[in-house]
Amino acid sequence: MKCSPHQAEAVAVCAYCGRALCADCAKPSATQRMVCSDNCAAALARNDQALELILQKSLQSARASAFYSYLCGGLSAAGAVGAYFYLPVPFLVWFTAGCGGVFIASGIWYGRIAKKQIGG
Repeated sequence: MKCSPHQAEAVAVCAYCGRALCADCAKPSATQRMVCSDNCAAALARNDQALELILQKSLQSARASAFYSYLCGGLSAAGAVGAYFYLPVPFLVWFTAGCGGVFIASGIWYGRIAKKQIGG
């Protein structure tokens, strides 16, 4: 592969646009990735910031989902207990208890996802 401006043998590829770069054209960016211009370096920095924001929002979403799953699980379990004492219909008791178990299990699952995102 050849560098297009200098027709010299390429030693790197621009991390943003994919152009071949010779030793004279290759410039490391702030993230130590090779770029061909300041415009590509700025665009790469914007992309990195956008990716970081997406990861932060994903973590917030996993935490919120875990909280609401635990909340719904607790309310469903309380509903099962209430149904057992006030409306002794077996289907209603088992259904609300099952829903509570599923919500609590999904809360655990979302909590693990949030912990993986923090550690990973």
